[in-house]
Amino acid sequence: MAIKRAGERSFWREHAVALTVSIALHLILAAAIVYGWWQWHTHPKPVQPMPIQATVVDEAAIKRETAKLEAAEQQKRAAEQAAADQAEALKREAAEETKKLEELKQQREAAEQAARAEAERKQQAAAAEAEAKAKAQAEEAKLATERKRKAADAKQRADREAELKRQLEAEERRQAAINSGELANYMAQIQARIQRAWHRPPSAAPGLDCTVYITQVPGGTVSSARLGACNGDDAVRESILAAVYRASPLPAPSNPDLFDRNLKVPFRPDQ
Repeated sequence: MAIKRAGERSFWREHAVALTVSIALHLILAAAIVYGWWQWHTHPKPVQPMPIQATVVDEAAIKRETAKLEAAEQQKRAAEQAAADQAEALKREAAEETKKLEELKQQREAAEQAARAEAERKQQAAAAEAEAKAKAQAEEAKLATERKRKAADAKQRADREAELKRQLEAEERRQAAINSGELANYMAQIQARIQRAWHRPPSAAPGLDCTVYITQVPGGTVSSARLGACNGDDAVRESILAAVYRASPLPAPSNPDLFDRNLKVPFRPDQ
């Protein structure tokens, strides 16, 4: 409606002169008609050609003005139609642009969804690979531990077998030395060393018979001594232990296989 009113105002401004002339001519024509009618009633006269010519002229002007008005109306309708067509075209362009934007939005969302799916797939694949790798490493570590354990067990078994073999061989050599009389000679040397280091107390009665348990280290040094069965009193017993420590280091055996850390030595000084 505002466009229509603006068009009407523009039309009247553009055709102000023509419309003014048209109105003036219509007024003159009306005055002439009134005047003629009045003259006809008051002074009947024959019709003059001039008023008829003027009437003809006025009708032609009216036709021209009418044509101008119709042309202006057509122009107005054409302008309105052009404006409507332009508005419709703008509306179609806006709809097409909206459609394109919606398609772009859908494409972008589809691309983002595909990217997220690909990233999730890669993440799952990486997690599965890491899990498989960790499992393989754990299995390898387990196998390595098992191999080490078996190797350690085999070494311990071999060491035990070797030690047992050495002990058996040493025992065989010791037994051979014992059977040969070397052990008896070794024990006699220890007994003689202790008896020489013993200071006989006054309370020691004849027929003294005691057993001494001695612990020695390689080299013969006595680390500890205690008495077992003994028929002497406390003074005798203390004197025997003191003699054992004074006899340290004890003599070494002629055969190293006869060395024993723990000795059971009879103490019979009267025999």
